Amino acid sequence: MIIHFVEHSALLLALCWLMTLNSCCWDRNDNIAKLTSGVLFGITCVVGMLIAIELNSGWVFDARSVILSIAAFVGGPLVAGVAGLMAGGYRIWLGGAGTSGGLMVIALSMMLGLIYRYLHQRGKVGNGLFALFCFGFLVHAAVLLHFFLLPVPHSTAMALQAGVPMLLVMPLTTVCLGWMLNDIKRRNHSERELRIAATAFEVRQGLLVADKNSCILRVNRTFSDITGYHSDEVVGEHTSLFRSGRHDADFYQTIQQQLMAEGRWQGEIWNRRKNGDIYPEWLSVSVVRNAQSEITHYVSSMEDITERKNAEARIRDLAFFDALTGLPNRSLLLDRVQHAMDSSTRSSRYAALLFLDLDGFKSINDLHGHNTGDQMLCQIATRLSDALYSSDTMARLGADEFVILIENLSIEHQYAADRVEQYAMRMKYLLGKPYQIAELELHRGASIGITLFNNASSSADELLQQAEMAMHQAKTSGRQSIRFFDPAMQEAVSTRMLLEEDIRRGLQAEEFIPYLQPQLNEIGQVIGAEVLARWQHPQRGLLAPGYFIEVAEQAELIEQIDLQMLRQASDQLALWQRAPATASLSLAVNLSARLLYQPDFVTTLLQFLAESGADPYRLKLELTETMLFDDMSTAIARMLELREHGIRFSIDDFGTGYSSLAYLQKLPLDQLKIDQSFVRELPENSSLAIIKAICALADSLQLEVIAEGVETEQQYHQLLDLDCRHFQGYLFGRPMPLEQFEHWLITNQATCPLRLPL
Repeated sequence: MIIHFVEHSALLLALCWLMTLNSCCWDRNDNIAKLTSGVLFGITCVVGMLIAIELNSGWVFDARSVILSIAAFVGGPLVAGVAGLMAGGYRIWLGGAGTSGGLMVIALSMMLGLIYRYLHQRGKVGNGLFALFCFGFLVHAAVLLHFFLLPVPHSTAMALQAGVPMLLVMPLTTVCLGWMLNDIKRRNHSERELRIAATAFEVRQGLLVADKNSCILRVNRTFSDITGYHSDEVVGEHTSLFRSGRHDADFYQTIQQQLMAEGRWQGEIWNRRKNGDIYPEWLSVSVVRNAQSEITHYVSSMEDITERKNAEARIRDLAFFDALTGLPNRSLLLDRVQHAMDSSTRSSRYAALLFLDLDGFKSINDLHGHNTGDQMLCQIATRLSDALYSSDTMARLGADEFVILIENLSIEHQYAADRVEQYAMRMKYLLGKPYQIAELELHRGASIGITLFNNASSSADELLQQAEMAMHQAKTSGRQSIRFFDPAMQEAVSTRMLLEEDIRRGLQAEEFIPYLQPQLNEIGQVIGAEVLARWQHPQRGLLAPGYFIEVAEQAELIEQIDLQMLRQASDQLALWQRAPATASLSLAVNLSARLLYQPDFVTTLLQFLAESGADPYRLKLELTETMLFDDMSTAIARMLELREHGIRFSIDDFGTGYSSLAYLQKLPLDQLKIDQSFVRELPENSSLAIIKAICALADSLQLEVIAEGVETEQQYHQLLDLDCRHFQGYLFGRPMPLEQFEHWLITNQATCPLRLPL
C-alpha cells in the first residue's frame, strides 16, 4: 500500500511539475493565467483518479487532496475553484458508493488550503518544509477523520487500511509539491527582479558598477553614450581612466573619505571622454557592503550636464552681459564698480568711470536700419575693447551708451585726472575714425563724461549717475567734448530734466509759436521770411531758441517742434495768399536732422498743406549740409517727392560743412544760404573770396543765393558787389511775432522803391 501511494504520488508530482510551467503567471493579476492553472490542476486530479487505488467497490484513494490543498494555498480561490469543479465533476461521473465521500475530500482539501493561504499572507504561519509537512499532515488527518465519521459499512476498516500509508506518504508529498511550487514561484520572482534590474540599469543616466578596488565590472549603454567607451573597453579597467586632470589628489581623497564615512557621495565633477573631450558630469557614488559591513562594490550613476552648464552660462550671460556686443551690462558693471570702490578705499588709489555716448546715433537707425546700427555698435565695442588694459572693465548700458571702469590710477588726484583725460582722448580718437559697414562709410564722434573716486562715500549707482551727468555736460558744451563731474553738474542735470518735462508739456499746450525774420531782395522788396521757433512760456514769458533747442534735441523732441512750425507756417501761407499784398510771400522753415528721414514725413507735410489750402510753392525747407550726408540717396528721394508738389529747398549755413559740387549737382535745390559767420567777417579778404566763390557756384547751377546775418550797410553793399541778391539780417529786421511782422511789412512796402499794392 505504501509503495503504491509513493508511485501514485510520484506520478502526480511529475504531472504537477509539467503543470507548474504555467505558474510564472501566478504573480500577475491575470485571471486568464490563473484560470489556465486551475484547469491544469483539475486535469492532474482527473488523471490521479484514473489511476487511483480502489479499496472497496466505489471507494478510491488518490492524491487529489494534496493537489487541491496546495492549489488553494499557492494559487488562491480561482485556481482552487476551477480545479475543484473539474475534480468534483469527474468524481460524480465515476459514481459509486464513495461519491459523496470523495466530494467531501475535495471540498475539505480546498477549504484547508485556503485557510492556510489566509494565515500565511497575514504572517501567522510559514511556508517552510516543516510548516508544509504539518499542513499536509493536518489535511490528511482531517480526511481520515472524515472517513471514520462516514455512516457507511466498512468505512472504519477502509480508514484503518489506508490511514497509516496516507499519513506517511501524503504529508511528504504535500511538502514536495508545495516546495516545488514555491521554488518555481521564487525563481519566477529572482528572474522578474533581474529583468526589472536589467531594465532599470539601462536608464537615461550612465551606470557603472565597480568592485572594492574600483575596477569596473559593468556599465550600461547610457554610460557608453556619455563617455564614448564600449563596455568591452572599460570592464577590468580602473575608474581613474576617466579623470580629466582638472581635480587634484585632495579632491578624490575627499570623495573617498565621505564614501567611507557616509556610504555615499554626489557632486559635480569634470571627466574625460574617449575622444579626449573634457565635460562636466553630475556623479553619484554609493557603497555596497556585505553582512560584515565590508565594502564589496561601488555603484555610480552619472549624467552629462554639458547642456545644463551651457544653459546656465546662457542665463548668466543674459543676466550680466549685453546680448549684442558681449560686453558686461549694467548689473555686472555695478558689481565691479562696487568692488573697485572697496579696493580704492583700502589702497587710497583713485579709480574712474568714463561714460561715453555717441553723437547722433539714433539717426543711424532711422536712416539705415537697426541692423546697420547694430553692426556699428559691435565695431565700437571691438575698437574700445582692444584699447583697454586687462584690469579695465567696459560695459554697454543702452543703445549707444558705453561705460569704462579704470582702476588703480594713482594716489594723487591731479595725476589720476591727467591719466584719465589722456585715456579719454584716446577713446575719443578711436570713436571718431570712420565706420565701414557694407557700402556705407559712417562718421560719428562721442561725448565723454568722467568721474573720479577713491572711497565708498557714494554708491555705485550714484557714481554712474555722476559720470552720466558729466557726459550730458560734455554734450551741452559741444559735440565730442570731455568733461569731469563736479557737484554743480547735479543741479544742472536736474534743471535740464525739469526743462525736458516742461518742453513736453509746452508741446502739448502748443506754446511754441513762430517768429518771422524778413527776407528781402536787392531792391529792398520783401520776398518772404524765415520761421524761427519761440516758446511763449506761461510763467517765464517769451523764450528764445537758445533756452530750449539743445535740450529738445537731446530729448528727441526737436522734430515735434519743427512739425508744429510747419503746420503753423502752412496755415499762415494759406491766410496770406488770400490778400494780394502778401500772396507772393514765401516762408522758410528749418528742418531738424532726423525729420526729413522719418518714413511718414512727406505724408504729414502734404497733409498740412492740403488741410490749410496753402500753395506748396510758397514753402521753402532749409536743410543743413551735414544732415544730408547720413543717407544721401534717401534725402534725394524725399526731396524729389516733395519737389513734385512744388516745395522748394535751401541749403542752410552753406560753406561751413562738407560743401561739394558733386552733391550740389544731385540735390534738387533752389537756394544756397551763406552762413552768417562769413558775412560777419566782411570786409576780410578770406570772407570775400569765399562769398564770391559761393555766388559764382550758385550762378553756374542756376540757384538763388541769400546771405544771413547782414547787420551793416557796408556788408549789404559788399554783398551786392559780389552778386548776392537776397538778404536777411538785423539791418532789415529782427525776428518778430506775426502781428508785428505784418505791421513792419506795411511800413517797409511804403518806403520800398518798388511798392507792392496793399
